[in-house]
Amino acid sequence: MATIDGKFIRGAAGNVIFRKQGKKQIVQGKSKKEQIDMTQATFDAAFVFGRASTLAFYLRASADNIIRFKDGGMISRFTGECNQILQKASTGKDNVFDFSQDYFSRLNGFEFHAESPVKNYLFAQPMVSLSEQQVTIELPEMQIPKDLKFPTKARYCIVAFCVTLFDLNNDRYETQEIQSFEIELNHQPFTVPAQQLNFKGAPGALSVITLGLYYLEKTFAGKEVINNKDLSPSAVLKAAFCPGEIEIQETWSTMVFNEKKKRKKLNKKKKKTPDQ
Repeated sequence: MATIDGKFIRGAAGNVIFRKQGKKQIVQGKSKKEQIDMTQATFDAAFVFGRASTLAFYLRASADNIIRFKDGGMISRFTGECNQILQKASTGKDNVFDFSQDYFSRLNGFEFHAESPVKNYLFAQPMVSLSEQQVTIELPEMQIPKDLKFPTKARYCIVAFCVTLFDLNNDRYETQEIQSFEIELNHQPFTVPAQQLNFKGAPGALSVITLGLYYLEKTFAGKEVINNKDLSPSAVLKAAFCPGEIEIQETWSTMVFNEKKKRKKLNKKKKKTPDQ
């Protein structure tokens, strides 16, 4: 249905579409391309991709404060990884996925900035352990600058971690406060003691741990972050399920997914025979 908006007409009327472009009225005909009747398998795969795209959005959003800057293809790469995970976990039944296998390990080490990867700056390997009620991150003793690279002008580095818990059965999640520690670069090599950070866990919840490095320089006005579009190391440290059976957490935030719709079958016109 077309409507009048001031001096212009908007919408469709019959086989014609009216729209406004700047100060001009544009009139164009509707596309006459025939719709393609998807097979059930293609339709199911498209549904899983849609759900993977939404899940990827929530996973990324939960780590927004860690990521800061990302490369241009990150969203596409990350969505592709999530799609591979859900395609493998799909049971073929509507909205039913089997996460008994370690499919989410595919995200381990995913770099949010391909041109500025964490692996090029942090050479010590953090270890993660999961229990029903706790997520523990342990960093070994580090030799500076051997185990942590400092860019030019950087005097300090903040090593930050974020943990988000996901209830994939009930479409809920909870993001926790970032925990971090700071390392100041000295003129001589030195040792940073081992570090341990503890976050809350939840039985049966998917725990997604992200890591970011923030570099700062010292100015007359104090410390200033120098991370930018070319320098912003951040990555998924680990994605894994806490042991135990999931219980719905009413206080957690809700994820909204589009429900699966029935496949529309097109009415194909029968070809006329020579006698008709």
